Amino acid sequence: MSSLSKLVACRCLVILLAMTLGVFGVRTLQAKGKGCQTSCPAESCQTSCPAVDKHAQHEAEEARERAEKAAEHARHEAEEECAKQQKAYEHAQHEAEEARERAEAKQPACNMCAPKCEPVCAPKCEPWRGE
Repeated sequence: MSSLSKLVACRCLVILLAMTLGVFGVRTLQAKGKGCQTSCPAESCQTSCPAVDKHAQHEAEEARERAEKAAEHARHEAEEECAKQQKAYEHAQHEAEEARERAEAKQPACNMCAPKCEPVCAPKCEPWRGE
């Protein structure tokens, strides 16, 4: 898998985890925000207020924490991949600069010997040595 596709996959994972966190986080807040009384007289209880399921609320909080941790891990991995790509880019630039300098250093010798070389050897031109 190429490093670019890894980076895209990491970003997709972060987005997916953020969406999951949003869904579970909203449900947890909704459950906490209802403020329903579960021990009220039958005649005064509101029937539109569902009872809060403590276990489901706990599971949602744990899922939210796992999603946050996974999102943080994915962000960290993406940062490391980005740094790795930047280092590889800088190395490639350095290598290209060295190759350009070597080609420029050979240019005067090639210009000097090119008229004397056979057409076949001109592309492979090395400094001409007199006989």
